[in-house]
Amino acid sequence: NEYWENLKAGKDCVTEIPRERWTMEGFFHPDPQEAVVNAKSYSKWGSFIEGFAEFDPLFFNISPREALGMDPQERLFIEACWEALEDAGYTREQLAVRHNRQVGVFAGITKTGYELYGPELWKKGAQIFPQISFSSVANRISYLFNLQGPSMPIDTMCSSSLTAIHEACEHLYRGECEMAIAGGVNLYLHPLSYVGLCANHMLSIDGQCKSFGKGGNGFVPGEGAGVVLLKPLSKAIADGDLIHAVIRGTSINHGGKTNGYTVPNPTAQGELIRTALERAGVHARTVSYIEAHGTGTELGDPIEVTGLTQAFRKDTPDTGFCAIGSVKS
Repeated sequence: NEYWENLKAGKDCVTEIPRERWTMEGFFHPDPQEAVVNAKSYSKWGSFIEGFAEFDPLFFNISPREALGMDPQERLFIEACWEALEDAGYTREQLAVRHNRQVGVFAGITKTGYELYGPELWKKGAQIFPQISFSSVANRISYLFNLQGPSMPIDTMCSSSLTAIHEACEHLYRGECEMAIAGGVNLYLHPLSYVGLCANHMLSIDGQCKSFGKGGNGFVPGEGAGVVLLKPLSKAIADGDLIHAVIRGTSINHGGKTNGYTVPNPTAQGELIRTALERAGVHARTVSYIEAHGTGTELGDPIEVTGLTQAFRKDTPDTGFCAIGSVKS
């Protein structure tokens, strides 16, 4: 609800990196070239979750000592899954009885850094062993809720959570699970995450992500966790579930070899959109809004628009009927 209110108000949630994450000393340099040469970050901005490490381990029957070693992303994903099930009105007992535990878990996660704090803590004598296993993010949910369907992490970089939802849909289509928990989580836990992105010149130099706007020079890191509970529409209706939305179709592909490893492929993107529309049985002229990737770069944004335009032209010559946006901005 808070997220939606921020969108309605057009609130800019980008701030400087909070001190509770790490200090600017030895980390930030305003000159991009100097920053890259000296393994520093030229970006000091982002959208951060407050209280990102707060967690009630005993609520989930996890020992406090074990919880300390868990990546905060794993903790946050557990909370998001609980909230999704609570919103849907399902208890663990109901899942076991009504769905024979055949509930899949698909977790999008693409970076960490928590384990890098280990050596520093050990020098101080701390008996904490920070660790991360992407598989644990998904498998922990299956364990806690006694779910016996497929359980897997998904890392496809920026598209991880959407790919997790796609995989969940495919497993539901094939009858490999009766219900699926799908989503993603993303936190920036160590300064090296920023340093690495700056080395590839991916981050905005002024703390603004100008999606589809002039002067786009990169994106601004943002944090979040989101989970949806999925099942076939007919079963959701039969079970009297609260239905927030219907997924008509999903599709994934890769751009293949282009002019560079980080350069997208407009033809492949256009074909992807066409496949998704055709699978969904949706005519492009009826689409009124697209939530886009919108990286805010001079290279990526025009390519994305080109791909969408190619896909839509096969259905209609009309223009100006479909809004495009990106919450990154």
